Amino acid sequence: MAGTKITVENKRSDISDLKSALRSAEVQRDPRRYLQAVQKVIAYMTLGIDMSKLFSEMIMAGATTDIVQKKLVYLFLCNYAKSNSELSLLTVNTLVKDTQDRNPMIRGLALRSMCSLRVPDLLEYLREPLMAGLHDRSPYVRRTAVIGCLKIFYLTPDFISELNIIDTLYRMLRDKDPHVVLNAASALNEMLASEGGMVVNRNIAHYLLNRFHEFSEWGQCSILEILHRYKPENEEELFDILNILDDRLKHANCGVVMATIKLFLKYTENMMHLHNDVHQRIKVPLLTFLSCGSPELAYACLLHFQLLLARQLDLFCEDFRSFYCRFSDPPYLKMKKIEVLVEVSDNVNSLEIISELGEYATDVNILVSKQAISSIGNVALRLPELAHTCVKKLLSLLSYNISCVTSNVLVCLTSILRQDESLEELILPELPKNLNVITEEEGKASLIWILGEYGEALPDSPYQLEEIVNHIEEELSSAVKLQLLTATMKLFFKRPAECQHTLGRLLEHAVDVEADMDVHDRGMLYYRLLKQDINEAKRIVCGNQKKFISSDNNALQRRALCSEFNTLAVMYGKPSEEFIEQKPPYILAQGSLLSPSGAEVSFDSGRFVSVEVPDETGSITSTTSAGVAVGNLLGSGELLAKETIAPSVLLNPNATLSPADFERKWLNMKLSDEMKLELDTVPNPEELQHTMQLSNIVTMASSPANQPVVKFFFYAQHVSTFHFFVVEAQITIASSIMSVKMKCDNPSQSESFMKHFRNSLVGKWIAQQ
Repeated sequence: MAGTKITVENKRSDISDLKSALRSAEVQRDPRRYLQAVQKVIAYMTLGIDMSKLFSEMIMAGATTDIVQKKLVYLFLCNYAKSNSELSLLTVNTLVKDTQDRNPMIRGLALRSMCSLRVPDLLEYLREPLMAGLHDRSPYVRRTAVIGCLKIFYLTPDFISELNIIDTLYRMLRDKDPHVVLNAASALNEMLASEGGMVVNRNIAHYLLNRFHEFSEWGQCSILEILHRYKPENEEELFDILNILDDRLKHANCGVVMATIKLFLKYTENMMHLHNDVHQRIKVPLLTFLSCGSPELAYACLLHFQLLLARQLDLFCEDFRSFYCRFSDPPYLKMKKIEVLVEVSDNVNSLEIISELGEYATDVNILVSKQAISSIGNVALRLPELAHTCVKKLLSLLSYNISCVTSNVLVCLTSILRQDESLEELILPELPKNLNVITEEEGKASLIWILGEYGEALPDSPYQLEEIVNHIEEELSSAVKLQLLTATMKLFFKRPAECQHTLGRLLEHAVDVEADMDVHDRGMLYYRLLKQDINEAKRIVCGNQKKFISSDNNALQRRALCSEFNTLAVMYGKPSEEFIEQKPPYILAQGSLLSPSGAEVSFDSGRFVSVEVPDETGSITSTTSAGVAVGNLLGSGELLAKETIAPSVLLNPNATLSPADFERKWLNMKLSDEMKLELDTVPNPEELQHTMQLSNIVTMASSPANQPVVKFFFYAQHVSTFHFFVVEAQITIASSIMSVKMKCDNPSQSESFMKHFRNSLVGKWIAQQ
């Protein structure tokens, strides 16, 4: 077989010859030729050729002491077992016999193959080998049996319950082999996913931590993820756990370090006095990976830096030089470093950062150059006291006479002028006089906006606009044409004698010649406004000169992503529920698998004690010292534990809205939805506000409690779209009726929010249905 190339062209060799070779006594007596024949079958199978006709011959080939040949045969059987379920019964004797072989490799291989057949009819033959494998003397067989349990769970969950596998796996957490412990924990996590995952109480958590260094790197990451479900009982225990894991922050594997950091942040999220100490401790390994790792790893670290900056703005201010770009950095990494440099800038380091960004402004990569110039403007917007310095740096870049640089500088200057009009005396004299050097449409539109907005201070502004209007037919960008219309109109009201003829020709072109409908419609609008009432046209076009205020939605989104540290949600910049539709288990399990009786399995000195705690309804509820709520979260089967109501909409926990903005939204937005709720009892105002706060619904105002009708005003913000919901809730004391009116930025989200609002009251003031 060695040296023989299997291709689709020679695949048509006679399968009957291959079948005869497998049945040939001469071939079977020669182990080398027999193995070659089996390899040829597998090679054809991997090419997609149907080799199921050789099923019987391959079963016979499995009766060998050669492990390599056994692996190939079992691969063949697992591949065709589902389509040949009747023939797969022929493999049972061989597989069962091999599970009792003296060689642990063969026992494990046979058990893994039996669990991978995925034929329900074979489960009755699997019972004894599987239970024997869980108690086998070989660690390899035991960890293979554990994973086999998980495979069977996805095939037939009831089979796992019948064999009491859950309790067995909990006991196997005490196994001497760390790989067996890890496989058991991972299997429990998936089997109990519908109930919140594996139960982690104090004894389990401490036991896993004490054996933590025995696990592999991947195993340590998995154990750290499992420990997220455990909540330390006091600060002393918390510090003990952090001290045990502290050396993992120095680990060479970035996965272990990131998983450890996530656990540190999770355990201290409500301890504000520890935030600075924890952040200072975790930033060192992150900076190390940034400087020593691959570009891909450095990019991932930068995204996590931005999450940490959302928690503590000044965390990396002293380490800003670590974010300087290297010559060898790929463009995407340079752009992200430049973005982070803006976020770490403050009054102390900003001069150095601005100077460094100025060096990147002439980078050979246009995207990097644009990002650098834009970042200088962002520093000016972020630190208004340094706006003068930033503007000087931007104006110095105009001397290069590079079209893309000039264009990006003009876009930046436009944003700065919208924010701080006092800088016009510094900016306006330095504007380029020759518009031919600007070829990008964004730069042209920005310069035209400046000419229209500050034309009275620029003597040549009407003539510059006239030059553009003279070549309007050559202009292809609709954005430039629209800006030109608005700028010429504004300048006409400021300098009518010099702009009247120019405006007339521009409107004539827009109305009679222009093919772009947006430009044509705006030209018609301006023409009709001027014809109707020139003073009203001035009021509409020029408007009131309010300062432009930019809102940083990124900061809100990052704070919402802090709980998903070290996940793909950070890379995508969006919550996981927006791109993950299904979570484990990937089948609808029947009922609860916490234990066959629905009782808790507690971990105590190597043995397990079932503790049944009846709830107020009389059903069995599982309770743990870690406070892990259990229940059938998939909504299928009979519930053995009291379910918590999952939120129907995800809200920003740090939403803020000023009273003036609330009033403006309430007056300007239309009613999106309303409902009336019958309350079992009238809520106490403080308790109601606290309950709503737990559901991320913030109280804006409320009327005095001693009134016959009590009013509450609430607001909330969607975690990803940042749309606001404003609510008026009115409670009539005599009838115990709550009337709720809601208005929102996005009416399509109104139904889910109202459901979330009602669910917040269920269980306290509204009976659970």
